[in-house]
Amino acid sequence: MQDAPREIELFAWPGSVRVTIGRDAAPAEAAADTPIGREWASQRDANPKLFNGQVLSVVSLDPALGHIACRRDSYQRLVVQPRIQTGVRMLAVTGVLLATDAHGARHVLFGRRGPGVRIYGGQWELGPSGGVSAPPASVQEITERGLAEHLADEVEEEIGLRVSGGVPVAVVRDRHACSDDVCMLLHLGPLAALRASPANWEYTEVAWVPVREVDRWMASAPGGVIGASRSLAAHLGWA
Repeated sequence: MQDAPREIELFAWPGSVRVTIGRDAAPAEAAADTPIGREWASQRDANPKLFNGQVLSVVSLDPALGHIACRRDSYQRLVVQPRIQTGVRMLAVTGVLLATDAHGARHVLFGRRGPGVRIYGGQWELGPSGGVSAPPASVQEITERGLAEHLADEVEEEIGLRVSGGVPVAVVRDRHACSDDVCMLLHLGPLAALRASPANWEYTEVAWVPVREVDRWMASAPGGVIGASRSLAAHLGWA
């Protein structure tokens, strides 16, 4: 008997990152009388905010070449999983935000996910994070700078900080969340100068945690810490 696949898999990313996108159009919205259509309707009844836009679904990863190949797919086909398996694995970005206190100790930001998010509501994560928006149909590539700009938008929208740049350190695959997250490290400078707080419904609270205490803090965080962030913290030597 084969072992079950691990829920979380981390790919170390030693260099830059480039995303290419296939030319095929995203699938059309499923008809209401199909299994996907019925599951989508059920989820929309529970959360009227759901909108069937385009997402980027990862086809393959090559850390040695710094390459991620994607195709266009739909949010509808993402959220009906795991009840209906569609093969969508959303490309996302995660920020690892570092700041230094007055004594030179590094701190990293965790955010507690709101109850209305797609998955892991009430749990903590390294972040902010979010799915990468599908660009116009004429665009077949997203550069590392483009990913960093998308992450900057997520950070501003979710915790009210304006940031730039970021160094890719890993891609974390979460099979339960059906996502591959490009994790980017950002050094923001003095902690005292930062005013991070939840800026919309996606986070209910944030915490700056001393890096040397991350392992102990994650063990007792109310609501728990998502597996992807625990794996990433271990990769960075914090747990």
